[in-house]
Amino acid sequence: MKRATKIIILILIVLGIGGVWGIKYYNNSSKNEDLQIENVNMPMLIDLGAGTCIPCKEMVPVLDEVKKMYDGKAKVVVVDVYEHPEIADKFGITLIPTQIFLDENGREFYRHEGYFPKEDIIKVFDEMGVK
Repeated sequence: MKRATKIIILILIVLGIGGVWGIKYYNNSSKNEDLQIENVNMPMLIDLGAGTCIPCKEMVPVLDEVKKMYDGKAKVVVVDVYEHPEIADKFGITLIPTQIFLDENGREFYRHEGYFPKEDIIKVFDEMGVK
């Protein structure tokens, strides 16, 4: 019984640390990042989530990689829906995370709800003609 208790405590500590990191990531991204989502004139991926959401936190490393891969070719924006509810309302978000791809004219090209693997994001950008 003692070993099981130790394992549970360890898991809770790890989840707690991950939760704090996820909250900080979304809050920092939403505050420090250029949240301009109109008149960008390039394809864009908007990830709408929150630091308290487990699938949103799982998206963090994926979004970091995608942002680096498409630097200068497409804009990747992370929005905390609790910090910026007006953006969530604008896109009619009912579930987080939600990823919305906009073409260079700002029209919605594709929408996905839930965790979205990097390979699938790349496929959507390929369909959009972003290389």
